[in-house]
Amino acid sequence: MVKDLSRETEKDGTRKLMMAGSVVAAVLFVGFIVWFAVPQMFGATDYLGRPSTGADKGAAATTVGTGVPTQHEAVSKAAKENPAGNEDATGARARDVKQTAQPASLNDQQREQLRAIISSAQGPTMDRPNFEMMIGTSVPRQTQVADLPPEVTQVLNGFWGDQYLIAGSDLVIVDQHSRRVAAIIAGVR
Repeated sequence: MVKDLSRETEKDGTRKLMMAGSVVAAVLFVGFIVWFAVPQMFGATDYLGRPSTGADKGAAATTVGTGVPTQHEAVSKAAKENPAGNEDATGARARDVKQTAQPASLNDQQREQLRAIISSAQGPTMDRPNFEMMIGTSVPRQTQVADLPPEVTQVLNGFWGDQYLIAGSDLVIVDQHSRRVAAIIAGVR
């Protein structure tokens, strides 16, 4: 510090330093607000300000209201074609379910059949799932599921012995062994 400054000059310098610090604090505060609020307004992040996971957030049929990312229609080839595959300690079944995800290809007749079957099945429903609606995601044990009606397995030509629930208006098929999302079929309810 310089020793020959007057008391007034020191007070003036201190005042300027405090004002500059206040301006920096205000700019940082506004910056953090913008960091979290603006990307969310444009759909670039999830509800916590994290970058998008790549889930299909633009699909109206699967945006069920929790801010949890969702995936549009998809099925797991491994879960569909190998329903007897057992989960092991290494998690191989869960990886297979997730890695073999592909878009669902259903025609209008199959969709109508599924709507009719699901409307009469009276299975478990939830408006807001407590899990990420993406192929391979683990479905919590407290989430109620029911056995998939045999008619659904016939229409989809697979998923024998699996379970299901209705999330919003979507059919979510749950792999019986790994308790992972094996398929999402939009608009069945």
